[in-house]
Amino acid sequence: MSELGQFLRETREQKGLSLEDLQRTTKIQKRYLLAIEEGRFDTLPGLFYARAFVKTYAEAVGLDPEPLFEQYRSELPNPQKEAIDLPSRSERSKSAVRPTKKSSSKTPAFLPAVIALAFLVVLALGIWLVTTNIGGERDAAMAPDPEENVDADFSDQATEPEEPEADVEPDTEEELVEEEPAVEEEEEEETASSELNVVDSSGNTTFYELEGDRFDVVIQFSGSSYVDVKDAEGSFIYNGTPADGDELTYEFDGEEEVEFNFGASQNVTLIINDEEVEFELDAIHQKVNVVNNSNE
Repeated sequence: MSELGQFLRETREQKGLSLEDLQRTTKIQKRYLLAIEEGRFDTLPGLFYARAFVKTYAEAVGLDPEPLFEQYRSELPNPQKEAIDLPSRSERSKSAVRPTKKSSSKTPAFLPAVIALAFLVVLALGIWLVTTNIGGERDAAMAPDPEENVDADFSDQATEPEEPEADVEPDTEEELVEEEPAVEEEEEEETASSELNVVDSSGNTTFYELEGDRFDVVIQFSGSSYVDVKDAEGSFIYNGTPADGDELTYEFDGEEEVEFNFGASQNVTLIINDEEVEFELDAIHQKVNVVNNSNE
C-alpha cells in the first residue's frame, strides 16, 4: 500500500465512511476506490483519470487535494510524461516477447542522444539543400520540425508530399478514447435502474412515484434542520434535528411509501438512487412523499 493510499484510507475510516458510502457519494466504482487506497493506479481506466479520481476521493472525505498532490507527487502518475515516453504498439509487442538482458556494454548513456542529434542535423542539412534547389519555396534558414516523419522520401518532394506516419501520441489518444466510453457505460448501467417522477403537489407536499428495483436514500445537511421520516402507516422511521455535516442513509427496498418532512429544506440535500432530488416547491418547510412501485 502506498503512503498516499494509506493516508486516504485512514482519513475515510476516521470519518466512519465505508467504500460503499464513497461509491454512492463520488460515483466512482468501489474497485477503483480500493485501487487508489492500495496505490494500484495502473488499474484505473487510463492514467489521465488517476489525479481526477484521487481529487474526488480526497474531497469526499473532507481533504484539500492540492496539498496532497504536492506532498505525494512522486506516487501519482504523470500523464504527460507517460504520453511522451510511451512506445508505439509495434514496439510494445516486440518488447513483450523479447527477453531482456543486462547490457554489459560500457557505452556512455548519452551516446544514443548524440547520435540522434547528429542524425537530425544531417536531415536538416538535406532538407535545406532540397528546398534551395527547387526554387526557394521555403526559407533556407528554416529547420525541420522534429515531430515530422524522419523516414519520408524527400527526393519526390516536388510532386506530392507523403502523409506522416502516426506517432506515439495519436496511439495514446486512441486508447483513451476507447476506454472513456467504457466508464460512462458502467455509470449509466448503475444509474439507469430507477426513475423518479413527479406526480402532483398539494399544499407543502410534493408526490413522487419511483420506478425501479431499488430505493436507496441519502440525506445530507449543510445546516441544522428538523427532519422526520415516516412509512406508509405513518410510523416514524426517524425523528430528530441533524446538524451541519450530518448524513442519514437508508435502504427502503421493502417500503411501499415513505414521506420525508424537512423543517429547513434549504439546508437539506435529498439523494435517491444516487440522483439529487430537486425540490419542486420554493418553501422552507416542505414534505416529499415517494410511492415505491417496484414492490407491486
